Amino acid sequence: MAQHDNESSRVRGPPPGATGPPDHVKKPQIYEIFPSSNPEGHTGESKEGQKSTPEPTIKDGIQSIKSDDFLNVHKIPCARQGLMTGIGSGAVVGMGRYIVGGTIPKATNWAFGAFFLGSIIQWEYCRAQRANERIAMARIVEVMDKKQAEKKVQAEEAARLKLEAEKARQDAATKKSWYKFW
Repeated sequence: MAQHDNESSRVRGPPPGATGPPDHVKKPQIYEIFPSSNPEGHTGESKEGQKSTPEPTIKDGIQSIKSDDFLNVHKIPCARQGLMTGIGSGAVVGMGRYIVGGTIPKATNWAFGAFFLGSIIQWEYCRAQRANERIAMARIVEVMDKKQAEKKVQAEEAARLKLEAEKARQDAATKKSWYKFW
């Protein structure tokens, strides 16, 4: 399903991999799908062989960096944890390398390497945890939606049975004879 650039967003049913709503749900939740920048694949060519959108270059990436990006690093999820782990691991490894007998430049190189490696490992670990948490939350929302739908159906069924019982009682009361034989 290729989307055109002039389309904004389209609406469809549940996201991929989600189970459909139960049969008793009349109006399921609607999810919005936003068009991707390159729907045909990673080649940048459409099915007709024409370039649909130009491939981004390193120059485009560098030009997209703004000064606000450096001022708002603390707002990026997992950045604080990654940087703090990197600083700690760099300090420990750098001092350890200097104490073991390395020169200051060699200890500095080891410290920077440990900082870089520790930061990236913690960043990726944190991002993986957040992704797992997001998946778990989506599953919880799905289960809660099903439970609410089931409770609604049970409440409607109980109300229907109560109404039928009341109607049957009224019918029995109206069919009662006005006379008695004994």
